[in-house]
Amino acid sequence: MRLFIAEKPSLGRAIAAGLGNQKKAEGCIRCGNDVVTWCFGHMLEQAWPRDYKPEYAHWRREHLPIIPSQWKYKVKKDAAAQLDIIGSLLREADSVVNAGDPDREGQLLVDEVLEHFRYTGHVERIWLASLDDLSVKKALANLTDNARYAPLRDAARARSRADWLTGINATRALTIKGRSDGRSDVLSLGRVQTPTLALVVARDLEIAHFKPVDYFVLRASLVHSAGDFAVTFVPSEDQAGLDSSGRLIDAAVANALIAAHKKTDGLVTEATREAKSRAMPLPHCLSSLQKAASSTLGMSAQQVLDTAQALYEKKLTTYPRTDCRYLPEEQFADAAAVLAALSSLPGLEQVAGKADASLKSATWNTKKVTAHHAIAPTGEVPPDSLPQKERALYLMIATAFCLQFHAPMRYEAQKVVVSLADTRWETTGRRILDPGWTAFSGHDDEDDDPDEQSLPPLEKGDTVHCRDVQTLKKKTSPPARFTEGTLIEAMANVHRFVADTDAKTALKEAKGIGTEATRAKVLETLKERGYLVADRKALVSTPLGREVIALTPPTLKDPITTAEWESRLESIAHGAETLDAFLADQCRILPDLLAPILGDGKPAFPCPSCGAALNRRKRKKDGAWFWGCTAYPDCPVILPDDNGKPGKAKPRPALSEYACPACGKPLVKRSGAKGEFYGCSGYPGCKRICPVKPDGSPDFKAKGKRK
Repeated sequence: MRLFIAEKPSLGRAIAAGLGNQKKAEGCIRCGNDVVTWCFGHMLEQAWPRDYKPEYAHWRREHLPIIPSQWKYKVKKDAAAQLDIIGSLLREADSVVNAGDPDREGQLLVDEVLEHFRYTGHVERIWLASLDDLSVKKALANLTDNARYAPLRDAARARSRADWLTGINATRALTIKGRSDGRSDVLSLGRVQTPTLALVVARDLEIAHFKPVDYFVLRASLVHSAGDFAVTFVPSEDQAGLDSSGRLIDAAVANALIAAHKKTDGLVTEATREAKSRAMPLPHCLSSLQKAASSTLGMSAQQVLDTAQALYEKKLTTYPRTDCRYLPEEQFADAAAVLAALSSLPGLEQVAGKADASLKSATWNTKKVTAHHAIAPTGEVPPDSLPQKERALYLMIATAFCLQFHAPMRYEAQKVVVSLADTRWETTGRRILDPGWTAFSGHDDEDDDPDEQSLPPLEKGDTVHCRDVQTLKKKTSPPARFTEGTLIEAMANVHRFVADTDAKTALKEAKGIGTEATRAKVLETLKERGYLVADRKALVSTPLGREVIALTPPTLKDPITTAEWESRLESIAHGAETLDAFLADQCRILPDLLAPILGDGKPAFPCPSCGAALNRRKRKKDGAWFWGCTAYPDCPVILPDDNGKPGKAKPRPALSEYACPACGKPLVKRSGAKGEFYGCSGYPGCKRICPVKPDGSPDFKAKGKRK
């Protein structure tokens, strides 16, 4: 019996349909001599520190760094029943086919199940980039040896263990440090999440500290025999009234320039026209799809990933977790059939129906295809019952594919330079010759200049007359806040945020921080932990998020660090580096990463009794803040809160000369809601109280107890 182990039920069903002769059973589908079963994602999870040593349940400075000598895994509770089914099927199997998703994690999650059951039989691999019937049948006919994908498994395992080492230890270190400074929150750090949070915090601080500057733009209306047009003043380097950025900020200078140039004649010193074309945008990878869908559909990065995954599982589109925007040339011949299928769909009638299947755009380039090609429609027709979000995202994917079969947009780019009273004035223009793909896209290009105009035919040496000059008062603007789409893009292109040239190159080669498959989850984690909040479409850092970044040493929030790690993971995936060598380095540098966080270990607010750190806490009863010793119950010191710092302890009432009638310990005179009373100094062990008589002595005859 040959056993297929799929990553998830939907993938299992697609394979079973390709095998045929299906008969459903518990947790599997039997197809003649083949059986298809499935996982529910990762069936095993890494053990927690307390699973290695019980004392690790308590977060202590002296435990760090925690480095397992032998890695342990636990069966996920919700996966136990299905894992038992897989185990029983493995005992029957003559061979196995790893049917994980076509990526690192897909390789690992099936391989680790085989390792869990110590399976030693023959294992093959099926690689499915799309789940339509034709693709499944082709993949079934081209099974390969699973051993060739061991580097992918090792890369996924290296990522998982490195994240555990960094995340567990850095989180504990920062939390311990936070507690020594009086914080009670768990302060979480992560290899990718922390540099990502740092990007948002830096942007938010830049916006908060931004001071707008007023400046002036001068626009002259010019008259020419062939037609009127406008030009913009370009100040020279020695022009008076400029700031350090070359902006005109002096209103008096602006007014003087207006007066000097109005009603004057000028000369065209440059007039160029150049025929240009603009190719259509490439089909989507996951990050470009997340950016586009965030902007136009208002979807979160995770929603885009989940929706794209649903489309893939419904056989409508290809594998979504890809960082590539190119398609293999071998699939070009199939495009005509896909376009024909799409042309009947509402919303695609024009872009697909008028497509020319013979046109071969730059996207068809096998050499530029990485592990997975661009996201593309399979040609399967979506049902009418397709949910609205899935339909909207499908149309976005399909449109990007169809645009590859339209002509480039052709236009004439124009530039004119005019001299007015020995000053330089410029403008640009554009004349559309053929709209090409832009006629079907709904937009031209994100980089279009809104000030571009249609210019009359001008020649160098032509004279012009300045009818008027207007002043446009403008303000400098702060940078825009990140949205989920632009933050995903920033993670993929984090080199743009780094000044160092060598670092830029390294980050570009590493393709940013995180992967196409993990970036959306990182954003969700940051929101779940209260570090980021959504403000309409924008993502904004919270006070807690900014606090975490302020406390984090540069190495752990520097994107270069995580990008270097990602580059090494890619090397492992290609067999150029080993898992053991990578992890050995991670363990070696771990103490150096933690040292700046832990510092000298001295608490910011030591307990006045024992010297341990005081911790600021909130009382459940009334929500009031107080400070308690972290050595409790050995040290019961409690202090009031004084504007975020430990206040002075209230003086203890003096012991009276009177003894408690219940236990013999001295009584203490106290004040309560109903006035003064005597209470036993042995409270809470003894709860006896006595009213105060007119002469100030305790009334022993009255019987009372504290509640």
